[in-house]
Amino acid sequence: MMTRRNATSKLIGTAMVGAMLVVPLLVSASIAQPWGGRDSRGRHGGDHPRALLRELGLTEEQREEMHALADPSSGETFERATQMRNALNEAVENGEDESAIRQYAYELGMAEGDAAVSRARTHAHMMQILTDEQRGKYRALKAERKQKMEERKQRFEERRSQRRERNPDSF
Repeated sequence: MMTRRNATSKLIGTAMVGAMLVVPLLVSASIAQPWGGRDSRGRHGGDHPRALLRELGLTEEQREEMHALADPSSGETFERATQMRNALNEAVENGEDESAIRQYAYELGMAEGDAAVSRARTHAHMMQILTDEQRGKYRALKAERKQKMEERKQRFEERRSQRRERNPDSF
C-alpha cells in the first residue's frame, strides 16, 4: 500500500517530469508566434505593429504601401515552422532517438529563423514608409507598451511570491 507521502512524492515527480517535457515545447511555440499573442477577443495585442500603426495617423497612401508589404511566403514560412514543431512534439512523445529529435529541433530552428528574417525585412520596410515624426511616435508607443509589460510581469511575480509565502508547501 502506498503511503500518502509516497503518493505525494510520486505526484510531484510526475509533475516535474511532465513540466520538463512540456515547458520547452511551450517556449518554442511562444517564440514562433510572429508578434505576440491574441487577446480574449482574438485581436493581436502587445507589440504587434498593426496595433501600434493604428495610432500613427497613416495617410491612405501609407496604408496602401503597408498592405503591399505583406509577404506572400510568410504564410508558408509560418506553416513550415508549425509542421516542424508538430514533428518535434511527436518525436518526443513517441520516444524517438536523440538524433531524430535533434534533427527536428534543427529544422524547427531554421524555420523559425526564416520567419524572423522575414519579419525583420517587413519591419525595416515598414519603418521606411513612416515619416520621421511617425517613427518617433512608433518608438515611443513601443517603449510605453514595453514598460507596461514589465510592470505587469513585476506585479505577477509579487503575487506569486506572496502565494508561496502563504503556502510554502505548494510547488
